[in-house]
Amino acid sequence: DYPNPPKSFFQYGGGGGGGKGGGGKSGGGKGGGGKGAGLVAPSQLSGGGDVLPDAGPPDAGLPALLLHAAVSLVSCCALLVVLLGGAATDDPMARLRRGLMTLVAVLALEGIAHLAVPQPHISVAVVVAASVVLTINPLPGRDGVPGLHMGTAPLLCVGWLWAVGILSLADLERSLYGTPSLRPYHLVVMFLGSVYLCTALERSGFLHTAATRVVSHFGRSPWGLFWALGCFSACLTVLIPDDIVTMTLTPITIRMCQLLALPEVPFLFSQFFAGNIWAVTLVTGNPTNVLLAEDLGDTFVSFAARMGVPGVAAGLVSFALMYITNRTKVDVRADPTGREAGLELAALDAGDGPGEAAPSHSALGRFESVAAASAPSSLAGQDSEGDGDGERSSLGSRHHSPEGERGSARDGTFTRTGVFCLVRVLTATLICALESVHGLPVYLVVLIMGACSIVVDGLIDAAFVADTLRHMPWELFSFVTGFLVLAEAMSVTGISLALASVFLPLAHTKSVAYVSGFVTMLFCNLFETLPATLIVFKMIDSVPQWKPAAIAAAGVHGAGFRAARRAALSAVIFGSNFGANTACIGSLGGLMMRRLAAMQGVVVTNGMLLRQGIPVMIPTMFVACWVLVNWSEV
Repeated sequence: DYPNPPKSFFQYGGGGGGGKGGGGKSGGGKGGGGKGAGLVAPSQLSGGGDVLPDAGPPDAGLPALLLHAAVSLVSCCALLVVLLGGAATDDPMARLRRGLMTLVAVLALEGIAHLAVPQPHISVAVVVAASVVLTINPLPGRDGVPGLHMGTAPLLCVGWLWAVGILSLADLERSLYGTPSLRPYHLVVMFLGSVYLCTALERSGFLHTAATRVVSHFGRSPWGLFWALGCFSACLTVLIPDDIVTMTLTPITIRMCQLLALPEVPFLFSQFFAGNIWAVTLVTGNPTNVLLAEDLGDTFVSFAARMGVPGVAAGLVSFALMYITNRTKVDVRADPTGREAGLELAALDAGDGPGEAAPSHSALGRFESVAAASAPSSLAGQDSEGDGDGERSSLGSRHHSPEGERGSARDGTFTRTGVFCLVRVLTATLICALESVHGLPVYLVVLIMGACSIVVDGLIDAAFVADTLRHMPWELFSFVTGFLVLAEAMSVTGISLALASVFLPLAHTKSVAYVSGFVTMLFCNLFETLPATLIVFKMIDSVPQWKPAAIAAAGVHGAGFRAARRAALSAVIFGSNFGANTACIGSLGGLMMRRLAAMQGVVVTNGMLLRQGIPVMIPTMFVACWVLVNWSEV
């Protein structure tokens, strides 16, 4: 435990100094009648330990404290300026050098400030901010030199926290091993299986062919195409993660709109919004669903029983709001240059010269031939802003390896490999649904299915396995691991407890779901989905009234606290999925959609997504929380 934690970050008013239990004005602990408040120790924030007496803040004057805060603020601003200012620089290595030197300077200054005036919560806030900024604005590497991105920045920051003594080895272990009710490493383990299953399905060409057929069939009507994309995305996302759905549908949607001279953005938002909203209905819709379902003690069926009705209600409301907000946009023809760009892109994709696109083909016919000829978009191993490895497929690049083309449906038909990949994803989902029968948790089922799939694929076609492994987003594993530790650091230093005060007024009622849902949605637009989910989870875990001991001591009121905590966690699932629809930085899928669109000449900005997302997602979140509180059995 970190010595002398900042008093203001650990203390809630008068609950009896040195008492046992939750301490604090709204807590339920037994306390002596002392003047001081009960203090939640760092070990208590992580799920165990006793309430310790107030050790008091470090003996530092206010000027020194303000100086530390000012140094941290200036260094963070300097990092941001360097990253944004270097965006127009042509030389990626020059950007990387500047970014790396600035990050080293930031960490060095923060280390000096920490040694002089220890304020661990400020130091943790700085490294979390640096990790988020470098995740959103990655600096690519080249020629074997690793870049600064989601796969490296969080781990560097974690190493710094350990080096300066803010985190101990016990903290690192606890951040991954967790508590009996929640084992964070299960999320990492599940990633190993689910990412291979979904990447293989994407690389096989099945999703590409299915999406092409849906778009081609409904492309004769703008509104038909609009609804088809939304419904197809909603159906896919209950089986596979929403980010993969976004990566698959984005290039196809843009290409179709350009060939039909339709505005691309409304159709992009149709599939993107539906994928993120309907992902709340099943535990397989998003990795964060699995993390939260484990703490709630949910099986596949119980999760669907509680979240299904609110998810369907939210999905239907969002469809209605998408119609209202886009009724004057969908049927409007785009600038003719958009169609010319689409035809030129189609000609290049099909292997023709720039002026050789057959003018006699209809737009739909041209789209079908081009879509069949193009290989499936790749699941980002590293994108163009990743590590600079040109051999890895870079988010939707139109140039693919022979191994990738082997698995694609070049003639517009479903391949045996694609069907086999789909069958095993469906099988994994079915086995997860039967958890109450066989007793295997979701993460273990997915891991076993993924491992078996690698073995079987290797026996059938080793080249396909190699291609799939090459296109897997390996940086996500270090990203997830790094932010699990950073979330623990926020808990250990008291940041989570300070933020948890937002839940206290409604800690006894299920209506706290509204606060939890909207706070998570807001945090997604600051930290990205997974970090935001982990941060809010730690906030919920830090509420004194929701500690197991406090619930047990509350007697007849304990059931109300327990139901309120479950409602808050359930609403985090809404927020972590819905938050992606209000800014591109809200999820990895949003960042990928923006980059894929830019590669095809379409601009998608945070402002555009915000203008579409606010009128749709605020009512949708309200409806989902209302149904959860008043209809679902929390």
